[in-house]
Amino acid sequence: MHLIYIDESGNTGRNLADPAQPIFVLGALVVPETSWRQIEEDLEEAIRLYGPKDQSADFEIHGGDIRQGTGVFRGVSVADRLRLRDAWLDVAIKHQLRFIYRAIVKKRYERWMTKAFGPGITVNPHLAAFPLVAQVANNLLRDFGPDVLGIIISDDNREVVGDIERFQKLLRVTPGALHLDRIIEKGFFIDSRKSRLLQLSDLCTLHARKSEERKLGLDAKTIDDRGIELIQPLIHRGKESFPDVIEWLKTVQK
Repeated sequence: MHLIYIDESGNTGRNLADPAQPIFVLGALVVPETSWRQIEEDLEEAIRLYGPKDQSADFEIHGGDIRQGTGVFRGVSVADRLRLRDAWLDVAIKHQLRFIYRAIVKKRYERWMTKAFGPGITVNPHLAAFPLVAQVANNLLRDFGPDVLGIIISDDNREVVGDIERFQKLLRVTPGALHLDRIIEKGFFIDSRKSRLLQLSDLCTLHARKSEERKLGLDAKTIDDRGIELIQPLIHRGKESFPDVIEWLKTVQK
């Protein structure tokens, strides 16, 4: 069994015109159930070594707060914040975790939506990215062995919970490339404050977005350099088809 922790970065909902966040990224961190306890212990040890001293009961490692020095990291030096970030990503590398992500350029996506659905209709990019990420995760589980299964654990995004639960159920009976035969149950949505592994997925997803923004020509910040470098050995590239997903979305959104 593998636990698939899904988080997002650059979410502006159906607003696809925010110039500050032109890319949406959905990421999935694939964690063997046999490793998750040790991974969690390693993450907590990194917090004890490098984390902020002023911590509340529901203290959360959030990639954006580390990067910007906000939240519980307010007043913490850049050097200390980056030590924790790097230590967490090193934990993922040590345990040979796999990270899958799909980046959606919002302006391009808006054009696709207009072509597929007509003007004035916009589908949250999370809903387009999910079948793509789930498809690659499903195929990765197949590669692991004939009986390997996975379960999806997502950050509790109320905008998309209902649709994602519906999508996951439909994809189990959808024939062809999008068929999910290794993802069990209906998936779980939890408060990210309750899961260190979901927070690690958030950290990976943030740096995937920063990497994709550089490809789009946005200004690069040196603070992101090492984080982008560290996620590279985690990234699993799989075959996925955006046209197949668009056609599927046109069917299920009617």
